[in-house]
Amino acid sequence: MTNNIRKIRTVIFLSCGIILGILCGKSVSVSAEEKVTVGTNAEYAPFEYLDSDGKLTGFDYELLEAIAEEENLELVWKDMPFDSLIGSMEAGDIKIIAAAVGPTKEREKSMDFSDVYYTGSQSIIFLKDRPVEDFEGLAGMKIAVLEGSQSDFIASGENTDYGEIKDAEVIRFKNAASAVMELKNGGADAVLIDTIMAEIYCRQNKDIAYVQIDGTQEDTVYCIEKGNLELVETVNSGLKKVKESGKYDDLYEKYFSGDSEIQVTEAAEDTGFLDTLKFIFLEENRWQYYLKGLEVTLLVSLLSVILGSVLGLAVAIIRLNADRKKKETLLSRFMSLYVDVIRGTPSVLQLMIIYFAVFHSQMGYVAAVVSFGINSGAYVSEVIRGGILAVDKGQSEAGRSLGLSYGETMYFIILPQAVKTILPAMGNEFIQLIKETSILGYVGILDLTKASSYVSSRTYQMFLPLAAAGILYYFIVKFLSVMLERLERRLRQSD
Repeated sequence: MTNNIRKIRTVIFLSCGIILGILCGKSVSVSAEEKVTVGTNAEYAPFEYLDSDGKLTGFDYELLEAIAEEENLELVWKDMPFDSLIGSMEAGDIKIIAAAVGPTKEREKSMDFSDVYYTGSQSIIFLKDRPVEDFEGLAGMKIAVLEGSQSDFIASGENTDYGEIKDAEVIRFKNAASAVMELKNGGADAVLIDTIMAEIYCRQNKDIAYVQIDGTQEDTVYCIEKGNLELVETVNSGLKKVKESGKYDDLYEKYFSGDSEIQVTEAAEDTGFLDTLKFIFLEENRWQYYLKGLEVTLLVSLLSVILGSVLGLAVAIIRLNADRKKKETLLSRFMSLYVDVIRGTPSVLQLMIIYFAVFHSQMGYVAAVVSFGINSGAYVSEVIRGGILAVDKGQSEAGRSLGLSYGETMYFIILPQAVKTILPAMGNEFIQLIKETSILGYVGILDLTKASSYVSSRTYQMFLPLAAAGILYYFIVKFLSVMLERLERRLRQSD
């Protein structure tokens, strides 16, 4: 092995070590002590949501923390999409679900339940000029719901215990705020949702109202890993102690009396543009969501492109070496299959498989970088391979005739010339990777897009929070484009 090849190998190992070191520092550290992992969806205020400092809070959160304190449990909270919670529990990634979930026969097959800690009901939210009185009035309408919730099961006809809705078109959303916004924008005729949520949304939006449906009373429980009877007994025991101490009543009053922080926020629909901007971004320091989201977006993108470049270079060289020898090896065939599979499947699917199935909902930042790095590596390998093949064969022959080895010829002659060809495509790959990180919200990581979703769920505004995220993405991409243009001009000076 030549000295240059050893240098390349050293650089690759150092790059991977640096990436892992940064990611381990960014990830939440977990000690060897036994901890109970809790899954939640922090977009369902007042049950669970992020406060003005970006910290998880809400009735479910504080109640379970009070239970844990009574029973000397240490909880680790995982924020993830609502429809991913049950699957994560079945995979053994979380032990408890705290997300205002009702006990059903279907859910009972894959999990156990705690004692009831809250009883709610279903309500219909509608525009004031198009009122709906009951389930019969929803027949044939477009109904917006939170995906995977009891409202979803009722509207789709999977649960008819509380009544039947005929011929409805169900529109499912990842968070309740988006469902209400769909109604206000005319994309849905009604929203089916928990009554306490309906009260909050209607208090903050003057053009909508709600009606509670009698007979839809539904218990709410904590879902616990199937067969973990010890944990069930522990949670039930703690819940009983919290109720006896009066702490439960205090929390109930705090979040459901109408005096809580989340409920007194006004939507500022009739104010001026500057006042609306102040309401959305400055009140409760909501701009901090974007700052944290920007940090995550840039960090994940940078580390992913480094990992993707290293991986792509390795894959390209392996495949080119097989082509040079005109003999496919097991490794080169595997690399070809890797490129084919990655390019043929959606990046969001790859992210969810790596996060939930490989990392089991642990080390989210590591899982994200690995997922995007693997995805980017497949495309980068083709870019590098194409750039190397574009170099005239005579250059390689000239190098070998001078007594250079294959590795030395590649390092000193081919790769420097190929860089000019592949640089624009590599720049585009980095830019594309930055925009692809917008799917991080699918695994509960706060990137720029997820930040705008959180702000929308607190302000009940959609356009401006999304526009703010779009502007930040644009400036990042514009800055990178300018830097790439300058680098290309400098490289062209040697032509």
